[in-house]
Amino acid sequence: MSFELWTELLVALRNQLKPYGYSGHLLQVFEPKKKHLEDIMKRTALMSESTSVLILGGVGSGKSALLESALESVFQNHQVKENMLHIALDGLVHTTDDLALEDISRQLKSQELENISAESFSEKLRFLLSTLKSGTKESKSVLFILDNFELFCSHKNQNLLYNLFDIAQLQQTPVCIIGMCSRPDLLQVLENRVNSRFSHQKILLYNDITLNEYINCTKDFLCLDNFIDEKFQKRWNADIKSLLKEAAVKKVLENCFNCSQSLRDLKQLLHLVTMNIEESHLKLTVKDFEEAYEHYCSSDSKAAVMQGLSILEVALIIAMMHLTEIYDNEPFNFEIVFNELGRFLRNRLKCNVEKPVVMKAFEHLLDLELIKSSGDSASNVLKRYMLVRLSVTPNEVREAVENNQILPVALKQWAKSSIDG
Repeated sequence: MSFELWTELLVALRNQLKPYGYSGHLLQVFEPKKKHLEDIMKRTALMSESTSVLILGGVGSGKSALLESALESVFQNHQVKENMLHIALDGLVHTTDDLALEDISRQLKSQELENISAESFSEKLRFLLSTLKSGTKESKSVLFILDNFELFCSHKNQNLLYNLFDIAQLQQTPVCIIGMCSRPDLLQVLENRVNSRFSHQKILLYNDITLNEYINCTKDFLCLDNFIDEKFQKRWNADIKSLLKEAAVKKVLENCFNCSQSLRDLKQLLHLVTMNIEESHLKLTVKDFEEAYEHYCSSDSKAAVMQGLSILEVALIIAMMHLTEIYDNEPFNFEIVFNELGRFLRNRLKCNVEKPVVMKAFEHLLDLELIKSSGDSASNVLKRYMLVRLSVTPNEVREAVENNQILPVALKQWAKSSIDG
């Protein structure tokens, strides 16, 4: 094979496996959510319908890729492009409402707003609101993208959010507000007056995909699209589909899936897989997956983190490991884990532990990301009922327990057993 073909292949794969944002094609699992997001934006641009929506999902769940793909598709429509202004804000950059207003004026190219004294936030806000509120259904629509939305909630009195949502509720100038956030409890952070003006539309990306969907995502990440050599693309894609049917490859992907459903983590693994592609051998093998997984696990710090846990925290991890095996990787909540732990303590150690103490240990494991939220825990869901998954595999738990010299023998025996009787 030519050096040029090898280089183009590596460039294409690196682009598809970049950790952030949209890489030219969207995963099939996101297509229904993309269509929903497109419909929301089109209704604002073409039908003058004001609205607001939050895209909620953990880090690496695909929020940016979904939004960027939908924006690219929507703005290909000539009418949308002519009728909609696009304003992008980021909570990491716009740390105050004043900074946000300055950037809004710049992106709207509003000279009048820029000329108002920099010290007069209230005047700028009043002018912006009067400009937007004086519009009609025939005015150009405005699309507000608020990345790291939760950081805007820390601004004083949430003034900017309140006024933007208020404009959307008034249905005068067509406005579409899209927020992106990683916090599942976001609605609990919003002030009541802001919450009451939010449409409560949510698009959830909480890593709730199945193993089969996870394997299909692997296929989407590795298969080529619009490659320079169509003949090679067809052969490469056929080889990838065949490789993903191999039992050993499925086992590697299942282990990764049980550890984390994050698509960013999957990309990291596949990046290691593709590093073995050589100019003389443009083909992936089972060995590439196995070696990449071995390297991926050895570089993981979770094993070191588990060595620093208290005995109660280790016991919680073991309880969750058993629940993961019993319920075939289905999510569980604190109450289920507490019952499993309590059963072990009563049967094996003839003792009990108070629930608030266990809750503190559970919260610490959440902070360490040894367990992660698997769904939307906003609104009325209490933390003890929040669905979570263990982010380490049962084999990693057993290995960490075996290497821990201070654990009671009964705890080590519980970890070795398949299901506690």
